[in-house]
Amino acid sequence: MPHTLKLDATQSGAIEHAANLLRRGQLVALPTETVYGLAGDAANPRAVKKIFEAKQRPLGHPLIVHLSDPRRIEQWASKVPETAWKLIEEYWPGPLTLLLPKKDSVSDFITGGQPGIALRMPAHRATLETIKLLGRDIVAPSANPYGRVSPTSAEHVINAMSGRIDAVLDGGHCTVGIESTIVDLTGERPSIARPGQISQRDIEQCLGISLSGKSPSQQAVPGNVKRHYQPNTPTIGLPAGDFSEQFPRRAPKGARIGVIWWQSVPGPEATESTRLAADPDEYARMLYTAMHSMDQAALDYLFIELPPETDRWMAVHDRLRRACSR
Repeated sequence: MPHTLKLDATQSGAIEHAANLLRRGQLVALPTETVYGLAGDAANPRAVKKIFEAKQRPLGHPLIVHLSDPRRIEQWASKVPETAWKLIEEYWPGPLTLLLPKKDSVSDFITGGQPGIALRMPAHRATLETIKLLGRDIVAPSANPYGRVSPTSAEHVINAMSGRIDAVLDGGHCTVGIESTIVDLTGERPSIARPGQISQRDIEQCLGISLSGKSPSQQAVPGNVKRHYQPNTPTIGLPAGDFSEQFPRRAPKGARIGVIWWQSVPGPEATESTRLAADPDEYARMLYTAMHSMDQAALDYLFIELPPETDRWMAVHDRLRRACSR
């Protein structure tokens, strides 16, 4: 493909154009409230394979199926427990993915050979309308090269994937900014397989049970690898309490250094710096945008002042731990 077409979701015909591309087996990056997803027709094996090729994603990594109607869940899952319907009623459409036992007819290519299928209903009008016009469900991992920072704007997608995919539907900046919470409902008790904006406490309150002390999911899920969400720039995380002392000592002399911070003002060693909010939801919303900006600044290193280690920051810490892993 010569270039990637950018479609404005607010313009007449753009959503229909995106749906037609998907119908023909092509790939379109679609906006969601979490991150932009690289969408392909879930019923088209060749389209699904093209997603792996475009992202350079290793085979065997499961994909999330995106639905426009909660009732479609029964087309993919062999069993839908009452806990699933409670969570759907409370959080769909929204940043919550449910892991359920898959039907035998579901392709192992989508599930990575795992016994569960990951399903969610995104909270973005343009993407829901695209799926409805397509008339079929889609798979949509993040629209970026495998292991790199997820995109939260159409510009991020173009910068990373131009020429690899057919189009991106520009639906504005993502309002959540990090990937969905994944709740594993394949075992005897629900468990958090990937943290997100919807917290463990939220899930517990919805279901009226405690998840504390439960074993984490034993099934592979998207994003749950040691090195992930990584900027191109080598990234180092430092605890907030020690940042002011450690950063000047660890910053290589003469290097171009970027800093993402929230309470400790970086010293003259910083070439570029960005301050994020002390609120976990607002911090998460801007984290990937800050990382993308730092990657555009031709830096040698990126230092991140880590936020507090509390339950409300669990999802952010999960992403930062993987981003800083070497």
